[in-house]
Amino acid sequence: MIQRVAPRHGFAALGGVCVALGAGHLVFAGGGVATVLEFALVFPLAAVGVYTAVDVARWDLSRAGEWRAVRICAAVILFFSVLAVIIWTIWWLEHHAFKFSFLVSFAASLGAAVGSRGGLYVVKADEQLTEAQELTTLLSISDRVLRHNIRTELSVALGTLDGIETVDDADELAERAGTARSHLKDLAETSDRTRRIASIWRTDARYPLALAGVVDERVAQLTANDPDADIRTAVADDCVVQAHPAVPLAIEEALRNAVDHTPDDTAVTVRVWEAADGTRCVDIEDTGQGIPPKEREALENVEETPLAHTEGLGLWMIYWTVTRSGGTVEFADNEPTGTVVRIRLPDQRDAGSISVGSASPTAGFAERD
Repeated sequence: MIQRVAPRHGFAALGGVCVALGAGHLVFAGGGVATVLEFALVFPLAAVGVYTAVDVARWDLSRAGEWRAVRICAAVILFFSVLAVIIWTIWWLEHHAFKFSFLVSFAASLGAAVGSRGGLYVVKADEQLTEAQELTTLLSISDRVLRHNIRTELSVALGTLDGIETVDDADELAERAGTARSHLKDLAETSDRTRRIASIWRTDARYPLALAGVVDERVAQLTANDPDADIRTAVADDCVVQAHPAVPLAIEEALRNAVDHTPDDTAVTVRVWEAADGTRCVDIEDTGQGIPPKEREALENVEETPLAHTEGLGLWMIYWTVTRSGGTVEFADNEPTGTVVRIRLPDQRDAGSISVGSASPTAGFAERD
């Protein structure tokens, strides 16, 4: 198995390069007490970059955030090094040239110290801000559900049960009980969906998933539960992604939504393919009435319109799952009618074992308790 390069290796490499620059100056500058002192000035700064390779795990950043901090550190090192070269060139033109190797190694090491630590602070602050914005949206969705869905379902159920103890007619009693039971079941489902969305948002772990196995399993499950559902697949077997463990549930939710909104005499089509940029796409195409414009707008512009909430909790579950996987959810109109929901996921970056279908990584996100 090929070991995946981790962000800490990037910090270690950048710090190591700066240590090597300082050591090179010590070796080739001719020795002497002054040169040793110069190296003593460079080495601790470079060591800060190396130390960050060990310390980065403590910051609790996402993997993408850690790599962003590495890029910030590299950019600061480059900037400081270029600045040192410019200063040395100015001094050289004025016949006051200083030791070139010391100036560059010192500037690079200073950049490693500033960039590695500053980069972590910048990324941490940015991720905390993003998390706060996402939490605000999540709480707003939950607030709408509490104010609208739960209140409505409870009101109908309680209104149906009101005075039921005085009903003598068995048929009316059964009808009232059935109506109340139906609305209470809807209320329980709403509660479960809200809980799942919160669980998805709290989980950052990603696992390798073979999309062909996931799609085949979920299609088989849906058609077993609904024999009238006509779902056709065109799946590329080699599409493997690094994704959130709830991705199989998100794909099932998209399939169920498409089946529910597609006429009985037409089929839902699922395509799994690789895009030109290396991302893997799952297209769910229906020929129904499509997703309501307000719901599409709320999902497509979640950052710009955080208060324009959709009542389709299933669509929000898809959005949060794909977002936590580092992917995107896209919508397009199908021809001649209907909607195409495209789930775009990053390529698999781990050569380890592949979890197919609803294997253990999805255990914490079971569709039904």
